[in-house]
Amino acid sequence: MLNFLSQGGWLLIPALALGIVNWIAVAREKKRVEYVAKPGTLILVIITALLLMRGTNNARLALFFVLGLCFSLVGDVFLMLPGERFFIPGLIAFFIAHVFYIIGLNPTLPPLDSVIVLIVVAALGATLYTRIAASLRQKGEGALCVPVGAYATILSLMLFSAWATLFRPTWPVAARGTAILGATLFFASDAMLAWNKFVTPSSVLRVGVMVTYHLAQLALTATIALA
Repeated sequence: MLNFLSQGGWLLIPALALGIVNWIAVAREKKRVEYVAKPGTLILVIITALLLMRGTNNARLALFFVLGLCFSLVGDVFLMLPGERFFIPGLIAFFIAHVFYIIGLNPTLPPLDSVIVLIVVAALGATLYTRIAASLRQKGEGALCVPVGAYATILSLMLFSAWATLFRPTWPVAARGTAILGATLFFASDAMLAWNKFVTPSSVLRVGVMVTYHLAQLALTATIALA
């Protein structure tokens, strides 16, 4: 723990604090505060990740996770801007972020034993996508089914990649824990975002999206030091 803090992990504390400011801004619909706090949180997380890279035993994972964080920041900026024209660019940025997370989590092909996890995650992702796609078609936005479906697929693969670390004996237990926690929270965040945007809008979901998202990125960043 002391090594983690001394290597730069302590920066996750102000990052979390700024994230909380963003959650409050979203709850109170303070857009000006959100425009600063939302990207500001990810900037602090990226700086933390870069510092943690210096002491990691897994430079490969660290590199791809930092790239994932950077594209997440780009996606953050697009998705917080007003207007629907920024949704697809934001979706693409996060799609690329997940590709980098997947590469970082998979130094080799997932172990064969993890196929049971793949089946469970695929069923979960398909169930969620089916409901969202039905809502899109009902609203006359069927054109979004393909990009949303592609994103749901890559998001599910990222979740599977994290849970598959349970079958990688070389992974430290703590690193497995933070990777799984981060990926699961990320999946939950995007599921709530999609539900709020395409199915049933809710102020509670809007806040929940940001809480789970920031906690996910914090956990994934901690994985850099623990892997």
